[in-house]
Formats: sequence, structure tokens, C-alpha cells
Amino acid sequence: MIDFGAISVMFKPEFVKEMSDNSILLPSLKGKLGLSYSGQIDFDLEGNAEVSRLNHRFESIPSSFASLAFLFVDGTDFVKYPYIRICGNPAKLLQGHNVYGSDDAELCLFAVLEAFMMAMPHLSEFLDWTTANIDYIDVTYTARIENDNTALQVLQVLKNVSAGQTKNKTSDDYLSTVYWGKGTGKNKRNSRRKQLKAYLKTPELMNSIKEVQKKLKKSFGDKTLTDCLMRQLAALNQPDVQKMAEGAIRFESRLFAPWLFDNGLPVHVFDFMTKAKAEPTLLKHLWQKSWQDVFKSFEGAKMHLHNDAAIQESLRTHFYRENKSGVRTYTKASKLFNFYIALKTLGFEAVYRDMDRATFSRHLADLKTAGLSRAQLQNLTAEVNNVVPLVRLINIDFNTQLPENWQEPQPLRDQVKRLNPMLKIAS
Repeated sequence: MIDFGAISVMFKPEFVKEMSDNSILLPSLKGKLGLSYSGQIDFDLEGNAEVSRLNHRFESIPSSFASLAFLFVDGTDFVKYPYIRICGNPAKLLQGHNVYGSDDAELCLFAVLEAFMMAMPHLSEFLDWTTANIDYIDVTYTARIENDNTALQVLQVLKNVSAGQTKNKTSDDYLSTVYWGKGTGKNKRNSRRKQLKAYLKTPELMNSIKEVQKKLKKSFGDKTLTDCLMRQLAALNQPDVQKMAEGAIRFESRLFAPWLFDNGLPVHVFDFMTKAKAEPTLLKHLWQKSWQDVFKSFEGAKMHLHNDAAIQESLRTHFYRENKSGVRTYTKASKLFNFYIALKTLGFEAVYRDMDRATFSRHLADLKTAGLSRAQLQNLTAEVNNVVPLVRLINIDFNTQLPENWQEPQPLRDQVKRLNPMLKIAS
């Protein structure tokens, strides 16, 4: 599935002013288009103000199910022509969630473009849509593990996997996300060809539900926004969505235009759609090619499987919050369980060295409250349970990516027109 897309579209020539070294959008248009800028103001000796270094940050704009973002860029040293970059998640725009989604590149990429056109019809009229190019796309497929506990253990093992020049990096969230080819920490320079990421889907889904619930509390009085959030919350809470997220490890490839070009793919949006329509397995092929060196390194790797259900249940018994309605949340229990998994995977001393001392001591005390002794925690890595090949667990079955009752979403324009028959899309 296409999990995310970034597309750049240039302005029509009649709205562009040619410069000696680049081109800029006509100054008279900038204010009329509703674009907000930050910049620098300098004053000369006579007190005259001069504005420079104008910068437009990404703006978030709402859609029927989810939001997308856009950025205006004037002519630069690299791209001499002003353009708009549009970023959005096709699955969320089309169905309110991205636990699973379509492999139809035309449906997905059009969803991003149409969402922008519907949200920003006036600005859209100034764009030359024939110039739309892919900056990058995220292509994602899922390995289905027995449960979230086992999936978390698998993810811990993946952090030790590297392949050739593809360097592995780990997020700070108790190793819940693993990156290849992306700079973290002090090294913020990311690969501009491809970035690979593996992560658990259930935590992300639960976080999405919480974010929508927070927005709902603040949407009082705005019926349109409330209706949108209610639709999104209903989509996230569907039984099939919850079921498909359980035990899911997502393997995501962010493929940039240079990588696509070097692999014989057109980066022009409509040419890419045409090629994908002619080759229905194109996305799967691109995904397999982008991961082949990392997956090759999985061969021969093994991991210990631990049954940690009792530990997790004990933590949930001791650490929870209960609201006025009697609904319990287990945020602290989840963090402590991830800490426990890190101790078992990396070893007591390694976690102690890399972690803030006060936080480590606090977490250790909490685990003791749940019935685990310090001696037991120091020797977790010595436990020998079931040892299985890593590749047996990480099996990407393209036939199980969707629930049995799956139906392709309708195009976004048809969905929105059903909700708002008077809506017109900019041409």
C-alpha cells in the first residue's frame, strides 16, 4: 500500500516572475493566496524597512477523514521555479485509518491531489497540474506475528541487523521503532534516496485514537469538524482495524524521486499512475527491491521467544489510571513492559549505561513492585526458551495484508461529494 505521498506542483508561467538566477511567484499574488510567511526585517539608516528571507512553513489543512499539509517554495538554487509541495496519507484520506489500505497507485495519489484541490480551490487554480512530480512515496507491507508481545521481541532483535551501507538506527521510544538509512540524534542528515523503517502498529493506532479523542473535546461548537472527527474515530475503532493491528510489524520504505528514477520509474505523477496501472504488482516489486539487502541479512539470525504475558498482566494490575466512567488506561504499564523487554534483549548493564540513572532506578523499583527481583532482572538474557529463526517470524504474506471483507475505497471526490453535493474540485 502507499502509506504516504509527497508531490510537488509548479505554478503556471503567467504567475511567475523571471529573475536573473531563479524565478519567484509574483509578489502581488503572495498576499492574495493566503500564504503566511516568516522572515527577516532590516532597517536602513533612513528607517526604511526591507523584508528578506521569506519562508513559508508547512500548513495543515483539513479533509473529510484526515488532514494533509502543504508548503510553498519560491525559486531556489536547486529548483529555479516556485512550487507547492503537498503531503498526505492516502489511506487515512480515503478510509480514516492506515492499518491496511489499497495498492491502487492511481486511487492513492489522486486522493492526495484531490484533497488539496478541495481544501484550497483558489490556490489550486494557479497551479500547473501537468507538472506534478513525486518527491517521495511510502510503500508499506506488514508481517503478522502471533501477538503484540512477540512482535515487540522481534523488533528488539531487528535493531541489531544491518546490511552493507544501510545503517540501522533506533528510536528513543524503548526501541519500538527501528530505522535503516535515517540519521538520528546529532546526525540529522537523512538519506535522500530511500529510508526504511519497521515499527509496531498497535501503539501507533492507540495513539491515533487518543489524538482524535483529544481533538473531539476541543471541537465543541464546530459541527463540521466534530462530524469529521467522529467519522475518523469510528474508522479507527472498527473491529477489523483493531484485529489487523494486533501483532503487526510494519515494514515501510520511503522511496525518494532519485531512487525511483534510478530504478527505471517515472517520477511524473500521471506517468507513474499509468505504469502502475499496467503493472499491478509494481508497488510490491519496489518494496521488495528496497528491502532486499536488509532481509538478506535476516537469514541465519535467530531469536529467543519468551512468554511474557504474565509479566505484562502483573504490570497492568499494578499500574493503571481510571477515569470517572471507570475506563482504565495502561500507559505506564506499557512503558514499564517495554523497559522490561529492553532489559531482556539488551542486557541489564547495557540499558543501565544508556539510560538516565534516575529514570532507570524508578523503573526498576516499579518492576519490583510487580513481583520481579533485581537478581531476576539482571539475568533475563540468560534465560533460554524457544529459539527460532528470525525469517520464520518475519513472513510478509501479500495475501494477508487485507481483511476478508475488504473493498476498495471509492475515489475521494465521490466520497466527499456524497457528503457535500455542492462541492466543486478545482481543475
